Amino acid sequence: MLKNRSMMLGIGIGIIMGALLLQMMSVRTSAPGQTNLALDELDPQKLKDESAKYYQVFDKNIKVYTQAELDTLVQTKVKEESDKLAAAKPKDQPKATSPEGSQKIILYVQPNLDATAVADLLMKSGIIADRKAFTTELEKQGGNTKIQVGFHSFEGVLDVQKIVANLLAAQ
Repeated sequence: MLKNRSMMLGIGIGIIMGALLLQMMSVRTSAPGQTNLALDELDPQKLKDESAKYYQVFDKNIKVYTQAELDTLVQTKVKEESDKLAAAKPKDQPKATSPEGSQKIILYVQPNLDATAVADLLMKSGIIADRKAFTTELEKQGGNTKIQVGFHSFEGVLDVQKIVANLLAAQ
């Protein structure tokens, strides 16, 4: 029995300390900094404000969609609108387009634009179709740094050599 005396003493002290800690926890129900909010004390707006700190709060009458529901709803709306457009456009009526030769585009080249920026500008405006062909023609004519700042007008369908010549010519 003397051999187990220290073990018995440790177990006894552990049980006593556990009982004391349990008693202290039951006496003190909340931490000093926290407020204990009772649900019956709060009106619905106060309860919504308190819960909005930690959660997303929605009213009952607001429909909340999942991502899958939203995707299917968007697809149906897109299909409805495309069907409306197809029904509104008559198929046998010819399209009214202006002749290709009479289209006039005026382009402003800003100062300090390099050749790639000008090529992007020409691509966006629809003057050129191939950016690489334009940059190679510009390099061939030695005009990477000689592009003139200002307004340039392009009329009709032009080949790349005429476009480069227009950009290099002083206005």
